Amino acid sequence: MRPVLSVTIALVATTALLTACSIDDSKNRPTMTPKATPTATVSTPYPAPAGDPDVRLTVTLLPENAGLASTHHLVCVGSSAVDGTDVPDGDEACRLVTESPDLLERELAKSDEECRGTGHQDIADVFGQVKDKSVRNSFRADNSCNTDTWESLEPLLGPTD
Repeated sequence: MRPVLSVTIALVATTALLTACSIDDSKNRPTMTPKATPTATVSTPYPAPAGDPDVRLTVTLLPENAGLASTHHLVCVGSSAVDGTDVPDGDEACRLVTESPDLLERELAKSDEECRGTGHQDIADVFGQVKDKSVRNSFRADNSCNTDTWESLEPLLGPTD
């Protein structure tokens, strides 16, 4: 009977030691939540539309660091930004789009001898309506020809990084 008692005491002691040595690190494990990125705020609230908007555009910007992607909206009556706009300079963007809507139809140029590469990988996707005409286009800043177009649309797209 003595050997059974010795084995039982040894098992109980071993279990107690193992339990005492274990560490509950569930509270110390790092979480994989993404860091919050600050968003630009518009300090000037735009007025409510006095009529039906002429321009409703959504602009999605994908900079070289895709983790900094952002989406902005442009809503215009005539050449003035109205409520719903969160483009940093909405009035300037509205003037640009209403005065030069053809800029939104430009096609991307491929890099070649005439269009040198810039090293920028910024992409902007623009879709919506301008004066009852559907708009859907992408813009890149990857070569000098495309950068010229981007710079023409800078009030809407913002500067390249």
